[in-house]
Amino acid sequence: MNSTTFVNRLSITSLFVLVSACASVPVDERPDNPVKTPVGWHADTVAAQAQTSWLASFDDAELTALVNEALNETGGNLSLRSTVARVRAAQAQQGIVDANRWPQLALALGGARSKQNIGGTEVKGNDFSLQAQLNWELDLWGRLSNQSRAAFFDYRASESDLAAARLSLTANIARGWYNAVAAVRQQQLAEHTAESFSQSLAVIEERYRSGIGDALDVSFARANAASAQSQLEARRIQADNSVLTLETLLGRYPQRQLAINDELPAIPGSPAVGVPLQMLERRPDLRAAHDRLLAASSRNVATQRNFLPSLNLTGSDGVSTSEFRDLFDLEDLVWRIAAQLTAPIFQGGRLKAQRTQAEAVKDQAVWDYAAVALQAFQEVESALRAEKYLAGQEQAVATATRESNLAEELAGERYATGLVDITTLLESQRRAFDARRTLIDVRNQRLQNRINLHLALGGDNRPGSDPNNKDS
Repeated sequence: MNSTTFVNRLSITSLFVLVSACASVPVDERPDNPVKTPVGWHADTVAAQAQTSWLASFDDAELTALVNEALNETGGNLSLRSTVARVRAAQAQQGIVDANRWPQLALALGGARSKQNIGGTEVKGNDFSLQAQLNWELDLWGRLSNQSRAAFFDYRASESDLAAARLSLTANIARGWYNAVAAVRQQQLAEHTAESFSQSLAVIEERYRSGIGDALDVSFARANAASAQSQLEARRIQADNSVLTLETLLGRYPQRQLAINDELPAIPGSPAVGVPLQMLERRPDLRAAHDRLLAASSRNVATQRNFLPSLNLTGSDGVSTSEFRDLFDLEDLVWRIAAQLTAPIFQGGRLKAQRTQAEAVKDQAVWDYAAVALQAFQEVESALRAEKYLAGQEQAVATATRESNLAEELAGERYATGLVDITTLLESQRRAFDARRTLIDVRNQRLQNRINLHLALGGDNRPGSDPNNKDS
């Protein structure tokens, strides 16, 4: 092969590369946002206190350690590890689709030995071949680049899915932790109540044996003690299940070995909720839905370009010889370059159906994104409203608990002196127990709602920050 031939071939190839590069620049067809975003939240908000991370705001070292354990992508929560694998698969798929935009080059090395009879003489021979083949569809109209762009948005959506999974797992661990703390606290309260009712029963039975009380008092007291024991067994089941659930979320075998605190923490200061537009940027599930909308839009564009002609460049270069050492002799190379322009004429309605399908998928992605956004607004508004109501409820229940405890103490003293009957004593004990139980539940509900609020807002208080990074 002389130098002029080589230069000509290089010039032709460079020209096609330039044409393809210019034609593959994607059209940025970003769809309009279908969601009407309000300027501010309709629910009342309170002044926020400065804080670095929503998880750090709870100031709970045990909870932070459990979250870090669950988020370990090589040994934590099993569903999270599955999501990580899906991200890798989406990244690989992007590479597969993107490869269609580049030349496909194959090299084939072959060898054969033959024998034939010519005029009564046996002739044996060798045949060696070395072939290089090129196949390249030039992206004249941006069809391939839009397919590649769609794959990129799919991959980016999978990354947002992973961020959403991490945020959701963090919230579920926090919920599970405080549910377990509340369940253990309820079990302790039930144990104390059962013991208290047993002591009351012992006193009443002694009074009956001394001729002071009557059989009805004993029956009432025994029924109360049995009911308290039944409540205790139910609380034990609840505490066990809450811990087993938490251990499963951590990726551990559920065996009830996790140590649980016995006191719920104070409610942290109010978070900075920002404005609705910031939430749209912050929530990873919304970012994922928007990227899927962009992917569907890019595929719609690519499908429309199927109606345009396609230009394919094919080339081959090779040599065939009877001597293996001659395969690499450049003077014997035979090369061929050809271009083929193909335009669809009749496809039996396939292209129209593909276009209709792509447009429908795009419309579906638009309304899916709108639905996710509307649900996100509802979650924030609901959590903000519940913040105020639950705070008022806890204050009222705390007052009821304080007064019920005082009433129980007074009823016990007056029953001992014969000033009140057994019904008053048992009713005061029941009311005090119910008030304490309700107070634990309401405090846990406030913690759960605060977690829900952080989750609804998308994690930390600034768009783009890592929801699990204390330093972000």
